[in-house]
Amino acid sequence: MDGTRNWAARFRSPWVLLALPALAVAWIGWSVIGFLTSDDPLVSKVPCAEAMEFTGVPLPAGARDRQCKRRAWLDTEYDVRFRITRKELDNWLESEFPGTELDPEFCADKVDTCAHIEFGDQRPSQAVAAEVSVVYEGGGTALVRFEPFDV
Repeated sequence: MDGTRNWAARFRSPWVLLALPALAVAWIGWSVIGFLTSDDPLVSKVPCAEAMEFTGVPLPAGARDRQCKRRAWLDTEYDVRFRITRKELDNWLESEFPGTELDPEFCADKVDTCAHIEFGDQRPSQAVAAEVSVVYEGGGTALVRFEPFDV
């Protein structure tokens, strides 16, 4: 019986009562830090119209298999992926981003060609630049990844 009372008396000790909330606060803090430092803490699917409004440029008319996501925390970045014919891609780049040339020299692995586009003067809530990467598929189709971002 004395052993049970001693254990109960220890549990009511102020140190034990302070340790439980401290552990809870530490666990919450660890969870928040893990969330904020993960690769994509705030990624959400969005309508492609929203993503393209961020650039001030329309999505190519022939774009299909569209997938659009937004990453936002300190800055905003969209990830727009679509398929299009090579000819439609060239026409879109020429009409919306004159002078942009796709160049495989500085591209990441697993990409056939890419480009960096500066938008110039934009509204404060719009993209300042975009990365374009292209993987050529069979039948004259291109898988395009268009990533506009602000600073």
